[in-house]
Amino acid sequence: LGVGVMASYLCYDERTDETNLLLNPPGTRIGPSYFPDGMIGGPNRWERSLRLSAFATYSGFKGHNLRVGAGHDDLDLYKTRTYKNFLVAPSGLPVPTGPVQEYSDIQPAISPQQRQNNYLYAQDEWNVVQDWTLTAGVRHDNYSDFGGTTNPRLALVWDTSLDLTTKLLWSKAFRAPAFAEAYAINPAQSGNPDIKPERLSSREIAFNWQARKDTQVNLNLFRYDMDDIIRVVANPTPGTGNTWQNTGSQRGTGGELEAVWDHSHALRVTGNYAYQRAVDQTSNQDAGYGPQSHIYMRADWRFASGWQASLQGNRVLNRERAAGDSREPVPDYNSVDLTLRTNLGKHWELAGSVRNLFDARIIEPTLPNTVPTDLPQAGRSWYLQAMYKL
Repeated sequence: LGVGVMASYLCYDERTDETNLLLNPPGTRIGPSYFPDGMIGGPNRWERSLRLSAFATYSGFKGHNLRVGAGHDDLDLYKTRTYKNFLVAPSGLPVPTGPVQEYSDIQPAISPQQRQNNYLYAQDEWNVVQDWTLTAGVRHDNYSDFGGTTNPRLALVWDTSLDLTTKLLWSKAFRAPAFAEAYAINPAQSGNPDIKPERLSSREIAFNWQARKDTQVNLNLFRYDMDDIIRVVANPTPGTGNTWQNTGSQRGTGGELEAVWDHSHALRVTGNYAYQRAVDQTSNQDAGYGPQSHIYMRADWRFASGWQASLQGNRVLNRERAAGDSREPVPDYNSVDLTLRTNLGKHWELAGSVRNLFDARIIEPTLPNTVPTDLPQAGRSWYLQAMYKL
């Protein structure tokens, strides 16, 4: 019999009251509204969260390993302040109001909110027969603002041979809307209190093969179904921004092949290739944004006593735009990182690294109605880390 408890407390604040944000440049005109100084907004929020959980395990029944648990999450957006130079009319159009001033009481970017979630789960790892293990679990969550949800999980593991393990997995999952997706008042992305949680169902088959004493090969194939996807959708009236909505379904399939080769005690080489294809069921086209192919390579070399060099590379390919997004295609990219690490005596460890060694241009795609210019990632950057072990 084993038991455990965990507690965590987090305080978070985000403030823009001194600088505010320029939402649209000076001279912006939205319908009949004209903003000579631009649209300016300054959302500020203070949030705290308390999480408590406990579990118990029991292995006294032959062939079974039981685990049960419970938890309580308290998410409290307890204070907000809003500074801006406009108000959002009932039609959704932003109306200029002159100089920037506080609108926390009249029309905050988001009002204080509190969400509590209580959950229970149970799991049994059952050795059905020799070489076959079935793990069955179920979890129930009860959200104070979105109600309850029950999500099961099954995993069947077969020790196919001395050097091969086969796994079959099936699960369902659930994501409650964030506070901003449900309650925000924003001229660009308004919250929707009627929004529903996202739902996900996934199936996987995995193979773990010890091909040789020094080589391991893993293959994973998957399929998933997403429903009630939460995205921003343009409002019917032009110029009134977007609103978070549940926007249909998405189906995805893919796989990943990984190999790990321990050439010697001093050198390990790892590589994997991942492929995925996601289709939006509304347009029957690629869902976009995620790479269809991803290649990763890494080498770790202990070249002297206490010294280790690590070199890794990423190649990201074929990130398509979603249906209706007419922007230029997202460029592929290659990135290389180099790290050198050493031990200085018994207590000190020193590491230096260069990320994006060759200063590749890396762009992460965004939704066109959020950040239309995409998000550029960091160029070549240098890091130095020192760690002291007591």
